[in-house]
Amino acid sequence: MRRTLNARRRRSTIDLMLKTSKLVQRRTFLVGAGAALAACEGPGGYGAGDADASPRVPAQPRGQRTELLRVGPGQEYHTLTLAGCRLQQKWTDQTGKPVVNPEPAHLIISPGPPGYYVNDSGSHSRRWPAMVGWPPYEGNLFGPAIIEGEPGKPAPDLVTDGAGDGVLYYQAGLFITTGYDTIFRNLHFAGFRRSDGQGIYAGVRLNPQEGRRAQVVFEDVEIDHCDNGIMGGDPRLNLVLRRCYFHDNGNGTGRCHNVYLSDGESLLAEDVLSTTCTIGHLMKSRAAKTTIRHCRLLGLGGLESACLDVPDAGVLDIDGLVCEKSPGTDANWLIHYSGENQDAARVPFHVPSSIKIRNLVMIAPPAMERHREWGEILGFVNQSGLGDERSGQGSYLVEPDAAAVQVFGLTAKTAGLAGVTVLQTRPALDTRPPTSA
Repeated sequence: MRRTLNARRRRSTIDLMLKTSKLVQRRTFLVGAGAALAACEGPGGYGAGDADASPRVPAQPRGQRTELLRVGPGQEYHTLTLAGCRLQQKWTDQTGKPVVNPEPAHLIISPGPPGYYVNDSGSHSRRWPAMVGWPPYEGNLFGPAIIEGEPGKPAPDLVTDGAGDGVLYYQAGLFITTGYDTIFRNLHFAGFRRSDGQGIYAGVRLNPQEGRRAQVVFEDVEIDHCDNGIMGGDPRLNLVLRRCYFHDNGNGTGRCHNVYLSDGESLLAEDVLSTTCTIGHLMKSRAAKTTIRHCRLLGLGGLESACLDVPDAGVLDIDGLVCEKSPGTDANWLIHYSGENQDAARVPFHVPSSIKIRNLVMIAPPAMERHREWGEILGFVNQSGLGDERSGQGSYLVEPDAAAVQVFGLTAKTAGLAGVTVLQTRPALDTRPPTSA
């Protein structure tokens, strides 16, 4: 069965949820803390797996069992929060402190009727009249987990009613990873933003990992109308994005993006569509290695900053990327590598650093509509050779190895890469969200 994520259908779903949120808050499935805690203690299914020394997903340490939690209408855990309470029991002690060597968990979330999961975000959510469960669930994943929509079914809509700061009382994202291997698959997140427009909420937050090497994978996931789609990081984090769709995130601050890996060993993006971010980057990576395969970073008339920002240098490996900039953009370059006016002592230059580009298309508008004073639009901007104060401690000039690069709306000079082919006709854009089997 093939599924196409349809942006128009998603926006209609969100509008319906916002209109019906008051009715949702009065649903009879609201429960007290005692009943919820009892519900969290039900049995789960189990599986087994082996471990190795490298990052693995799913993470199944040797000798431990994976508990299966089914979530949704008619399931053992009829809300996501109740399943979260069960995870807290598995992964924390009675004081709320994380346990050592937590057992893995596998959540399968069934789709519900419109509005079913609105504000279903934790024990201190606006949806609950009293705290649910102990220790309380606040979105933290203190153990390895697979969290996915029910296979073969539409992705469940995990959303707020429009103001995340009024819903998520003690958290800043629906899920918060904490250094364990995690898979998110076949899910839709929306609405995790502050109402004042100044916040950095996210569909999923990648919190510091406390020295653990971890891999976090998103497959067939759509995230929209959040401050950030995904944000956070750690030096030993590996982030993988496959067949994902990020759109309509960001806010007016310029600090929020569709995707932002603030630190990490690696970012791998495969068949990703990121578009229409409000004064933020379509994708930003501070990872030591950033790999892009067959992705589309398209402004589509929005207010995005860069299509791709790699401000701390490192290994950049692109093979198959289409970048398109909007006239209303908030930056005059499509791809930016190194250089962010950071303190050299605070932001080190990644070693090794290299640039390899194959099969890149860059499309620019005739001019910038909002910032004409910034001058001409540039394609690939390489600031690695500007010195430590601009490019990071220990910086040096990294020469790009580029081939099969095509540009439209740019010249051989403004493209920023040698040997480009200047197109005379604007290429047609494929704006269809990724599909999956």
